[in-house]
Amino acid sequence: MAFGRIIKNFFGQGESLMPSPEPFAVEAAPAAATIPAPQSAAPPAAVMHREEILDGRSRIAGYRFTARDLRRGERPPAATVLDLLRAEAIANFAQRRLAVIPLGSEDWRGHDYRPFVEPNTAFLIDAPTPGADADAVEAWLAVLREMRECGAKVALAGGGAAIPGALDLADLLFVKLADYSLEAFEQALSGFQRSHPALQLIVENVQTWPEHRLCLARGAACSLGPFAALADEADDKARLNQSRLVLIEMLNLLRNDADADELAAVAKRDPVVAVSVVSMANSPAAGLSSAVASVDQAIVVLGRAHLYRWLTISLFRVGGSPRDEALLELALRRGRFLEILARERALGKEADELFLVGLLSLADILLCMPMAKVVERMNLPEGVTEVLVSNDGPHGRYLLLAIAMEKGRFEQIERLAGLLGADVAAVEAASAAARQWTDEALAGI
Repeated sequence: MAFGRIIKNFFGQGESLMPSPEPFAVEAAPAAATIPAPQSAAPPAAVMHREEILDGRSRIAGYRFTARDLRRGERPPAATVLDLLRAEAIANFAQRRLAVIPLGSEDWRGHDYRPFVEPNTAFLIDAPTPGADADAVEAWLAVLREMRECGAKVALAGGGAAIPGALDLADLLFVKLADYSLEAFEQALSGFQRSHPALQLIVENVQTWPEHRLCLARGAACSLGPFAALADEADDKARLNQSRLVLIEMLNLLRNDADADELAAVAKRDPVVAVSVVSMANSPAAGLSSAVASVDQAIVVLGRAHLYRWLTISLFRVGGSPRDEALLELALRRGRFLEILARERALGKEADELFLVGLLSLADILLCMPMAKVVERMNLPEGVTEVLVSNDGPHGRYLLLAIAMEKGRFEQIERLAGLLGADVAAVEAASAAARQWTDEALAGI
């Protein structure tokens, strides 16, 4: 999907000075993201697990894309993996960010993975079978050379790093934190840095933000694990600064049908918010023929529905913490995933509420406050409040499904999809579309 179309779908377009009457009544329902048609249909129980990889700035540098058969918990046939990779538009993604694709050497030899090769494509190659003879090991090393020759990065993990000559062909090395004591971990990373200084080290199974910082301090380039969506133990007080308080007040005014003058008066109390509102109205996404110069006009131009979405997103952007950007990406992806599922079921207004559920589902982590305290400050629809505070209500199963997809809880995905009346193929398509949409949307906001 073109970048311009995505931004227009998200924020709206046009020069009408008439605001929408209701914050959740989006003027034109955004079309579901276009998914490239696979060459053959993937089995209905196969999904792509997207694991975020965080860099030294605590931003999401890329993802490891691991295909899984839900019922057997293992990698599906290569043809299915290829279909899932096409649906992800991996080649487009890897032009800008790291895309790590696990596969076996026999998969590389038997199928064509070259269409996915871009500057940031890395193939995480399975190690040879323990006890493999010299010919098998040499054939495996030949696959690594072929990958490099076609322009891909080579990533190794586990036993692959121990094979003589393998690290000389590798660009990335995945190291499991749980496999080492602290002293052994430090020694291992130090040894890799001395012997192969150009090798990028990615530590996986990282569980917390302090562990992430430890890995970076010991020379790792990135970390991989569930910690991005968890609270940081170093944040010991609420992060409700002046800008966030103003944004929450504006959100509440929108829900109470306040007029543009009231909204503008509140926005002007905080220079960061005021400048941001005007900048958004003057962005190419707004499609205006002439620039607006005042907060008052900018609020009217943006429209109530899209102003509400933008203000919610801005909660993530005014805190000054690098990890807020990672939280924003995760929250946007959740929101878009839930919205697509709801629109496919023709749920109408509920789709907008589900987008908000996804977007605010990490607000407690963002603000370092219990979710009940966050919700107390915001005038939210009852269904949104219910699911955010207690995972209950009609939207509860949607959020649980989104989290199951993110965490790779394969045994839950098929069950939750069935309870919502959706098949796994539709859920996977919505997840791929949401990831693509979020990636392109963040490039322009």
